[in-house]
Amino acid sequence: MKSILKSAFIVTALLAASVSQAGVYTNSKGQKMSCSKVKVFHEEQLGTGGVTGTAIGGALGGLAGNQFGHGSGKTAATIAGAVGGGLVGHNIGRKHDRYTTTETRCHQVH
Repeated sequence: MKSILKSAFIVTALLAASVSQAGVYTNSKGQKMSCSKVKVFHEEQLGTGGVTGTAIGGALGGLAGNQFGHGSGKTAATIAGAVGGGLVGHNIGRKHDRYTTTETRCHQVH
């Protein structure tokens, strides 16, 4: 599942790459090359932001959920808060694992 999501992210990033500058140049071999600058979207492999976000979100959600209910209802509210907080925290943390660079890409013009 993770590899499917990663592949979908890469395809989306390639489709969304924006061309900001283009030109035709002659390289040192005498070949005509068309080059353009594109934005490339990257995602960190380690996923540390998602892990940290999950832990912090889960803890805060559990604390918030613990404020509601009595007895077994309080336990259920704490668990629900921890799960919900973990999901929200994970999504927020993953945003810190993404960054954008600009690269020059060239191809030969015939």
